[in-house]
Amino acid sequence: MDYTSAMAELLSSHGFRRFTMSRTGLGHLLLAGRLDDRPIDIVLDTGAGKTFVELGYCRSEGIALTDTGQPAAPAAAAGGGSVSNVHVLGDVRLTLDGLPLRSHGIFAIDMTHTNQKLAMRGVDPIRAVIGQDVLRYHQAVIDYATLALFLKEKPAP
Repeated sequence: MDYTSAMAELLSSHGFRRFTMSRTGLGHLLLAGRLDDRPIDIVLDTGAGKTFVELGYCRSEGIALTDTGQPAAPAAAAGGGSVSNVHVLGDVRLTLDGLPLRSHGIFAIDMTHTNQKLAMRGVDPIRAVIGQDVLRYHQAVIDYATLALFLKEKPAP
């Protein structure tokens, strides 16, 4: 038995589920998820503190938003463009293969500038990002060798 299947079996025996990832054209880790009934590609970002969805996407899909009045961090604007406020999404569920992702809330930020840069490089826009809040809550294990994300289904409170 190779280590990758042994690791998957061990994690499974401890209540973890395996989710297959792929890579974007720039190497970002990508997961197929759902935002309520909408399929949505989700980038895994271990450097992001929070989980968020692109503001323009939320508006185009008619997702209820509440402006927090707090400006998005400069890093969220990816080095340029205007910085808009952070918004909180209304009552929506972000899921991976039916598993509701627990977080400190789902936020929306304007990623227009970042997505314009990605488009110039022929890469699809980022619609959603899983951040450290989800990764910590679900005690994530990332296997880069097999492009797998393991999340604990029922983490300790």
